[in-house]
Amino acid sequence: MDPSPSIAIIGAGPSGLVFARLLEINGITDYVVFERDESSTPVPGQQGGTLDLHSTSGQLALKRAGLFDKFSKDLARWDAACFRILNSTGDTVVNFTEIGDRPEIDRLQLRQLLLDSIPAEKIRWGHGVSSIERKANGDTAGNAEICIIHFRNGTSSTGFRLIVGADGTWSKVRPLLTSAKPVYSGKMYIDSALSHDNPSYPLATELVGKGNTLALGEEKMIAVQQLGDASYRVYFGLVVPEDFYPRSYCADSDANARTESMRSRLLSSNELFANYAPHLKGFIENSEGPFRSWPLYYMEPEQVGWERNAGGGVTLLGDAAHVSTPFAGEGVNCSMLDAVMLLDSIVEYCGKSVSLAHVERSSLETALAAYEKDMFVRGQNLIRESSENGEKLFSKDATTRLFEIFGGDDGKNATGAADYQQK
Repeated sequence: MDPSPSIAIIGAGPSGLVFARLLEINGITDYVVFERDESSTPVPGQQGGTLDLHSTSGQLALKRAGLFDKFSKDLARWDAACFRILNSTGDTVVNFTEIGDRPEIDRLQLRQLLLDSIPAEKIRWGHGVSSIERKANGDTAGNAEICIIHFRNGTSSTGFRLIVGADGTWSKVRPLLTSAKPVYSGKMYIDSALSHDNPSYPLATELVGKGNTLALGEEKMIAVQQLGDASYRVYFGLVVPEDFYPRSYCADSDANARTESMRSRLLSSNELFANYAPHLKGFIENSEGPFRSWPLYYMEPEQVGWERNAGGGVTLLGDAAHVSTPFAGEGVNCSMLDAVMLLDSIVEYCGKSVSLAHVERSSLETALAAYEKDMFVRGQNLIRESSENGEKLFSKDATTRLFEIFGGDDGKNATGAADYQQK
């Protein structure tokens, strides 16, 4: 590794890794990725679900990264681009048997694909950021100020010409640019799993198949999606206070006790799922714990943005810049496109096969300003669309309002549902 990299990427999620890969293949190799996880080995219970990659964003990013062929041949589940919508009584409202060019991939698989494309020595595991300090009085390059990154492991690092925050909702980089903070949406998912020998597995196979199913109504939902190993993730979506269920995951007796208590609560209250159809409640009865909560946050769209002259040598990607609720289906796709747009701007104004240590600061600032101008609009639009969709999906008459999302009462929509059956 270059002993003095000029670019620090905070976070080894999709946006940070796409950006690192794009730097690598464009000859800008003096970068380092700092990641809080101790290694690439997934933490039990936090592997996440599956996501669909869109042709104009996620797929485009993989093409630009030279990874699309491997994705397409080895990892993409082209036959999983389908989903079924049920009401709370378990009746099928609409069955989208094809949703255009949106292949699914497990989040873990996407991460590993990107990790494998970057030299292993460029990633520093176990480097969760505790804070970043701006320090005046210049450095050896004559800059007006420098940033010192302090890590939870007690170490620190400095001397970077560019710090890219790709560290998600609770970004430690964001405060260098703006005082804006995410706010709780009022909505939460509690997630669990169904393994192959689970009593509800045959029903999941029937209702969900290789894709996704949503059971909607009464301001709540049950979402089920198949993963690459043909197991299922199950999410119970609720409109509840932020402290409704502990967020932390740990596989101990307390976690198991909390899971069973929550399972009983979900099944015994009409405010929750007691009035859902018996076979749908089976997903709650049989889902495998420990349960883990996923509170949904978002940025106020008008707070997405900052003055470039206040952000010397720092910018953000993805959720760090414009966290939204997941109801537009664009979060990861948008973050991967951010990485492409940032790379393109740097190449345009700073060049390929360069070290940012040798680039005029004014050129770098111009590149960042050009990237951010479009990114702010893209992020604001994503937040608004997702928030609007979330209100419809969690309404009392969600299955009726669903068609507002898909562009009309016939179920055909801008995302390209080519074939559907309304029942």
